[in-house]
Amino acid sequence: MLTANSLSFARFLLALPGMLLGRRRQRAALRRELAALLQVDEPRIRLYDSGRAAFAELLQLHGVGPGDEVIVPAFTCVVVPNQVPPSGATLRFVDIQRGSMGYDWQLLDLSIRRNTRVVVVPHNFGIACEVPTWLREKHRQVRFVDDAAHGFASRCAGQWLGSYHDGAFFSFEYSKNLTGGIGGFALLPAGAELPQTALPEVSCTDQWRLLATLKAHILSARWPLQGRIGMALVRRLGLIYRSGDHEVRDGAPHPAREMPLLSAVLLRAQLARLPATLAHKQQLVARYRQALAALPGITQWQAPADTHWVRYPFALPFHVLDKARLARELSAASGLNIGVWFDDVIHPAGSFRHGYQAGSAPDAEALAATVFNLPVNINLAADRALDLRLQRLQQALGRLLQRHEESA
Repeated sequence: MLTANSLSFARFLLALPGMLLGRRRQRAALRRELAALLQVDEPRIRLYDSGRAAFAELLQLHGVGPGDEVIVPAFTCVVVPNQVPPSGATLRFVDIQRGSMGYDWQLLDLSIRRNTRVVVVPHNFGIACEVPTWLREKHRQVRFVDDAAHGFASRCAGQWLGSYHDGAFFSFEYSKNLTGGIGGFALLPAGAELPQTALPEVSCTDQWRLLATLKAHILSARWPLQGRIGMALVRRLGLIYRSGDHEVRDGAPHPAREMPLLSAVLLRAQLARLPATLAHKQQLVARYRQALAALPGITQWQAPADTHWVRYPFALPFHVLDKARLARELSAASGLNIGVWFDDVIHPAGSFRHGYQAGSAPDAEALAATVFNLPVNINLAADRALDLRLQRLQQALGRLLQRHEESA
């Protein structure tokens, strides 16, 4: 998957000298800049080494414990549900709606129980939504927490995603809207407080691994061959920095740490150019919409004009048994990097399922079997070369749709 969505290799290199200012000054500056952008008080911004660590802190803030229930959408990444069991609460998955990739509010209403304490609200691919007022008023014991991992800088009716519910958690992982390699933050509800506890720092060794891995990702975004060579070298040297197998396969929670200095420096560099970045990405999305609209049967999703897409999703009209293989074929045919988010109701396929029962979320399962996505990345120019790639993608998808129609 093409990553480093808002970070070019030049910006990466130019930002590195900022590390000389030190981690405390850089993190303090990042908090100020995030608060100014989101128009919230600075104490509401809490930085961590990951979005999932921020989610765990929000569960603590809302007093989630034994006897409580946390509802998570059945179209999510495994690291989200991983944070619930350590609180002692019960985890339950609720289906999403194919037409919105978010909840069906009527279904969610029926799913909330007396002991439901937190509902995680998805904003998949960056499409911001708001919980209806009637639902919040009916279930006053529930705290609605935004999973904004895909949606940094998206807005809903003019409000920044994460600022209008009961807190939000954001991710700055390799593939997210802003790229810190790792990192995330919690946006606390207005008036809420968390104890200012000192967290462990990311080790120097891990920061070097993060630097090496991130450099390979950025190279891949601009120069694919050099990126593949760089990533192979990083793997051979044992310098890959990624989520541990114990998190993906075993459902282990992620222990919170401080945001690394490297991440803070890179994020500040991207924030400084955010308006230009958003404008460029909207140009890409407009071209994608136009190209895919010419293919009957391809599903696209409507979204507010000020959506900050992490990837641009589209769905085929039939289930695909091997999405990874088809994505490789479409990528080779078009020259575009086709992604498979989410490839399961609990992504990635083969992850720890936390008791999920097959068939209990039919809409989410259908989405996982049909949805693909296109890169929304500043390293991809919105030019004639992109139009030619989209023409090739149209042809490849057209042949695929025709074969399916003939075999039906």
